[in-house]
Amino acid sequence: MLVSFKALLSLLFLSSTVSCSLHGLRHGHGGRRQRTCVIPSQYKASNGTADDSPAVAEAFAKCSVNAVIEFSEGVDYNILQPVSAKNLSNVAISVLGNLHLPQNITAVHAQATSLYWFTFAGPSIDFIGTSNITTGWIDSYGQAWWDANPVNGTGTAARPHLLSFNTTNGSLQHYKSRKPIAWNVQLVGSNITVTDAIIDATSTGGFPFNTDGFDVTGTDIEILRSVIYNGDDAIAVQTGSHNVLFRDNTIGYQSHGMSIGSLGQDQTQFANVSNITFDHNTVISAVYGARFKSWIGGQGLAKNITWSNIVVYNVTFPIYVTQTYVNQGSAQTQLQSGGVTGRVNNASVVMEDFTWANFTGTINTFSPGDRSCVTDPCWYNAGLPNLTHTEAIIIECNTDTSCTNFSTENIQLFPQNLAPPSVICLNATAELNPALGFACRNATFVPL
Repeated sequence: MLVSFKALLSLLFLSSTVSCSLHGLRHGHGGRRQRTCVIPSQYKASNGTADDSPAVAEAFAKCSVNAVIEFSEGVDYNILQPVSAKNLSNVAISVLGNLHLPQNITAVHAQATSLYWFTFAGPSIDFIGTSNITTGWIDSYGQAWWDANPVNGTGTAARPHLLSFNTTNGSLQHYKSRKPIAWNVQLVGSNITVTDAIIDATSTGGFPFNTDGFDVTGTDIEILRSVIYNGDDAIAVQTGSHNVLFRDNTIGYQSHGMSIGSLGQDQTQFANVSNITFDHNTVISAVYGARFKSWIGGQGLAKNITWSNIVVYNVTFPIYVTQTYVNQGSAQTQLQSGGVTGRVNNASVVMEDFTWANFTGTINTFSPGDRSCVTDPCWYNAGLPNLTHTEAIIIECNTDTSCTNFSTENIQLFPQNLAPPSVICLNATAELNPALGFACRNATFVPL
């Protein structure tokens, strides 16, 4: 039986003028927060029609330093215009009420001068939600966007990202996002901790394209105890990221898993990622579990990457590596400049010291993939013409020198049809990968 998002939450969580004062005494990494700005709402009085964005902008202007900015508990707010606050310092953003984006596509497009609907930047920012699952949500009304996706399209045009969170010594606590239009959170900076987040991008109609959970570019970043049900990467660790920990999380629905990349799209840039750990996570009904993706002709180094203690249930590709990735989506989905077609295969993002340890669970044999296919073969089957969907591990190294020191240990993954698990493996040579743990060939998976 599949685990619904609502059932999962029950299991996890049932056990105009801004009023300013000087009694906000919370402390952040930057010291004492001496002022509090409580944002008023016109939502109820206007029967849900008034725009509270001007009051929000006023609060962020008045309480931008050593302050607390509060959305009151249980109160609804219409955020009908993008909010940008890039000069914050030692600020807590207390989201105890519900924030509503425009409920129709036209209204969002009318404000489409901003890539992000919320932009927060500066040192020592703490986004603090609430453990009360009935309030503290950002409602983006993404279902209308997903249903409007054109036939054979990969997402409606001009979709905004939800949140850019750029800080040092900050946190994101109890962040809750319901039906995001597309991308959720871009984390940028250093020493950031995310705890107890909930992202619900489950759809009753069209596919929720590009609903990434967390796109990470930074150092010393932790994402802990969170639930991410979405239609793209639960986490995508991007170039320039080091010392990242993703632990004790539950991801699923149509998720594209715990990903490194994509790296190397811009062939003029040296991609660099190191010391990334995914540990004690559960993956439910996703396309991918542990995933690495880099482009043909890219350059760079990904080093010391570990996925360990991973439980998968009904996952199409539990362990997946490709150094020949191509993003077939629209221009809006491309992370970097660089050609999508006609790329010269003259370089690779080198992979060193990769470990997959203690994987258990089931491979989706009966209904593999998701509902995002717009091509034949489907994008996630491209280059893999002989799939049986019994594959526990797929490793595609671009050359016989681009993958070094790969290690697998205690991989207990079983196809749902009870056939023997298999592997697809290219160019991970025994000489450079003595601890690979199986023979690199296309065959039944037999641990050595």
